[in-house]
Amino acid sequence: MPASRHSRQAALALMLLAPATAHAAEDEIWNAWITPSWLDAHVAALRSTPGTRRAYALNRTEIWASGIARSTKEAFGASRLDEAVGARLRPFQDIAFTVGTAIAHTGEFTRSLSSSVNWESSWSRRLKRLGGLKVDLTTAGAFGSGHTAYSQSISGTLGIPLELPLGTWTTELKLSPSMNLDMASGEVGTHLASELVGRTVLGSETDAFSSVLNLKIGYGFAPETRPSAFAGVEIRITPNL
Repeated sequence: MPASRHSRQAALALMLLAPATAHAAEDEIWNAWITPSWLDAHVAALRSTPGTRRAYALNRTEIWASGIARSTKEAFGASRLDEAVGARLRPFQDIAFTVGTAIAHTGEFTRSLSSSVNWESSWSRRLKRLGGLKVDLTTAGAFGSGHTAYSQSISGTLGIPLELPLGTWTTELKLSPSMNLDMASGEVGTHLASELVGRTVLGSETDAFSSVLNLKIGYGFAPETRPSAFAGVEIRITPNL
């Protein structure tokens, strides 16, 4: 009995001291000096970091034009069917896929303006074991405002490098088979092109813009048609960002 009486007295003493201890802790909070060390010891706060912005590269955007500048030579005159201007965007850096739009003048005698949405995906590989042969595969599609269906094409290119002593120029022989499917008319067309391509870089790497000059000449073959010769000059100017 005496032991139990002492236990009850000890428990009662602890109950009486607990409010006093809590009251002392509250007095410490309101009366103590608030310092950075006191905040670190008594207050837990979440530190937020500013979000990172996603970077967009302008070098994945391309603006192109075809048939705008005409030649005075009748043999190399640009057809009125080739007048077009457009833009392409590569949304993914690691995937060779582009999507874009184009505006073109169509018709040989009656001129009309048409627009189209196009996309293209490609794969490329250079085979060093076979003398540096380059293999390209491309598939492209387009949906035009003047058509009720879309067109789809598949093409490939085999590039054979030529070691010619032409200074800064690099030369290559290309063989390019292609097949095109027009869903509006249901026609399937095939074509084979053989061309000689020369390429050189204008300027230096420290310039504000990078310029590449391409020259090509070759022949095209298609079923039930005569072979056609073609030649072209292309210059590409891109900013060095």
